[in-house]
This record gives sequence, structure tokens and C-alpha cells, in this order.
Amino acid sequence: MIMESAKHYSYREDASVPTSDDASPLIIFDGECVLCSSGVQFMMKRDPQGETKFAVIQDALPRAIYHHYGLNADAFDTFMVLSDGIPFLRWRGVCKAARLMPAPWKWLGAAGGLVPDFIGNAIYDFVQRNRIGWFGAHDECLVPDAEARNRFLAQP
Repeated sequence: MIMESAKHYSYREDASVPTSDDASPLIIFDGECVLCSSGVQFMMKRDPQGETKFAVIQDALPRAIYHHYGLNADAFDTFMVLSDGIPFLRWRGVCKAARLMPAPWKWLGAAGGLVPDFIGNAIYDFVQRNRIGWFGAHDECLVPDAEARNRFLAQP
């Protein structure tokens, strides 16, 4: 499992990962999952001018980043927040995503960080395993409207 102590920006040294603008935090999510797509829309609505970028795991760059960290992009068992070149996964990813938003969401993310990983990850894994059954899936990935397009990572 990837630890937050991983080398910052290690993917930059991996020739299989295309170069991209990584100045802003990046949230990689499943664009076909209704829960995941709704979560991204929730974040954009509450922080429309935010610096956070988004990318769907179905695109080439996020898949290469997952592969770099030894994750299976096809299984997609965790979304990732890549911030300051460090990957945050599962419960830590949820908390980091919340901390990237304005108050009160960033406070909730900070409070969630107090939850031990074994508890937070158990909750995350339970929801992740059941997300498609509970919320459904889109036939196609989330396509942002013109107003939100600047928040999505452009493909090289």
C-alpha cells in the first residue's frame, strides 16, 4: 500500500506517466460511477473557483499514475487525491478531498483525519464495494459542462 511518506512527485521520473500540469491538487475518480461523479459535482458546486483539478480513471494519464503506484485502474478500488505530488487513498483520500474545499467541509476533513485508518478504511471499503449496486453506473463517463471544463485535467 502506498504511504503518505512516498517520495514527492515520484511519477515525474516514470517515463510511462505523461507529463502534465501538476501544480494543483488532482482528484482521480471513476467517471462511470454515479456516486463518484456526484461527489465531484458536489465539490465543484460548493467550491466553483477552487484550484482542485479532476480526472476520470478511464483516461490515459490517471491510468498511468495508478500503474506507477502499483494500483489496478481496472479494478478501481480506491479514488486518489494527488496533492503536492503525494497520493492519498481510501479514507485518507476522502479526508484530503474535503480539506481542499472551503469551510465547513475542510473542517470535516480535518475531523475525519482523527479517525484511525483501520476504521476509516473499513467504512471506505464497504461503500466502495457497494457503490455501483447502491447508486448505479453511467454508460459513459461524466462530461463536464463548459463552465466546469477548466477544472478537469486536459489530456496530453
